[in-house]
Amino acid sequence: MGTNIVRGLAPGILLEYFWDAVLLTIPLSYILLWWYRRAVDRAMRAATGGYSAEWIDHAAPFAGLSLGGDSIHLAEGSSRFRLVVVFITAAALGSAAWTTIFFYSPDMEFLPLRAFVVWYAYCWPAVPALAALLAAPRRRALSMFAGYVLAGAFATLVWSLVSRFALGRMNVSPLGNAANFLLFLAMEAGAPVLVVLVVTSRRIRGVSPLALAGLLVFSFGTLLVSEAFLSLVDIKSFRDRVPSLGGSALSVWFMVFSLGVGYLCWRGLGALNARFQRKSFSDIQLVADSWWLIAAFSLSVGFASDFGWKGIIGLAGFVVYRAVAWLGLLLWPPPGGPGARLLLLRVFGFQKRTEKLFDSIAGRWRFRGAVKMIAGTDLAARTIDPDDTLAFVGGDLSSRFVRSPDDLSRRLEQVDEARDPDGRFRVTEFFCYDNTWRLTLAALLRRSDVVLMDLRSFSPANSGCLFELEQLAQQCRLERTVFVVDRTTDVALLEATLRREAGTAGVMPALYFERVEKGASEEHDRAYLALQRLTANRA
Repeated sequence: MGTNIVRGLAPGILLEYFWDAVLLTIPLSYILLWWYRRAVDRAMRAATGGYSAEWIDHAAPFAGLSLGGDSIHLAEGSSRFRLVVVFITAAALGSAAWTTIFFYSPDMEFLPLRAFVVWYAYCWPAVPALAALLAAPRRRALSMFAGYVLAGAFATLVWSLVSRFALGRMNVSPLGNAANFLLFLAMEAGAPVLVVLVVTSRRIRGVSPLALAGLLVFSFGTLLVSEAFLSLVDIKSFRDRVPSLGGSALSVWFMVFSLGVGYLCWRGLGALNARFQRKSFSDIQLVADSWWLIAAFSLSVGFASDFGWKGIIGLAGFVVYRAVAWLGLLLWPPPGGPGARLLLLRVFGFQKRTEKLFDSIAGRWRFRGAVKMIAGTDLAARTIDPDDTLAFVGGDLSSRFVRSPDDLSRRLEQVDEARDPDGRFRVTEFFCYDNTWRLTLAALLRRSDVVLMDLRSFSPANSGCLFELEQLAQQCRLERTVFVVDRTTDVALLEATLRREAGTAGVMPALYFERVEKGASEEHDRAYLALQRLTANRA
């Protein structure tokens, strides 16, 4: 094939490397999550030191709401509006960069309507990105994308009608232009959207952005290094200085360079995690950025048809989008002040329904305040973040577990309760051994403003939930708790436990129950509104 790959082969090779990275991301993410869950489950069943009921006395006094309910509600609305403005602006300018590259293609005539169609079609990553950033349910996200497609077709149709009848351009076909817009959008966004749906599904998106970013950089980095190396081989002075460049020796040198690229990728992921720890971006921002990165690499493959290896300039659209988003969030800071801290308790062992509840409620609550919980395998796919991922891969998972009262106090002091640049608070999970979770639970209750307790399938066998109910009553948190129940909940046991712990003469405050039988979005909405009312009552 020669030492230099001809320009005509660039699109095919870039496409191959792109799909290799994408396809490897899927099994790698599932394997990593399975391995992570297994390690967490094994560690949680272990014990460290000796448990003492006196440990619970180390919990600090309760600190109430710092913001009134109205202030929290206004901050939530402001954060959402800010995200819409900033990320639509970033999407528009990123797409403008891609559109500019598009019209530098040979024999491509610039026409205003054509430019609009190209620009609008290239904006498609803004829709899934905003849906994720705004914590929109799946059905609403699909409605948003359908609305985006219809709005583009309608705008193209209206523009064409004006050109034909108002400007007298009778050769313009309004319906034909609208159909061409839909076809162009399908060609440019069809494959990337499919990749987004598969690679960054909620099942694996806690780890897939890091995996995809690492594999894409490694794949394309290795390709560029190999091309640079083969170009050097053409230089006689280089061949004279580097021995044994024939046959299998080329493969050896290529492996050496690939190891270097792999090391740089690992260091790059570490630097990315350091920025995450410094709150340069949130976990959801990373997911949104990964979708733009997929679009950028996909467009680079297409641009390579006209520009050869220079088609990699398609990454410039991602750079513009990311720079504008960063600058916009910097110049327009999120609302100040603390939020309402939510503690999530649940019956362990029901992954699917717990994930749905978490996605619907905790995802939205993060605009109102921080979310805390005891870590478990049921929500591992939802709560694992870049820091957890790299710590686990690096063999440092055990350092995240609570070992003693002093260890817990230190971790509580380090809890992040400030907003990320996108305006949302973070989810903090406490990894506990079998004999340290009670201490942790008691301390978290004292530092929570409201509690959501999922008691579906609650029965006498759930000794952990019985302890949590006792603590809720003893620490006078019942008025701040929303209980999620269904037909499988032993409500009689629940009320008997609370009545026994609540105080004299069986008198206890009113309890807030929300029935979630099917896990429908309407049921989750009621539970979320119930939590909102609790913060409003504490204004």
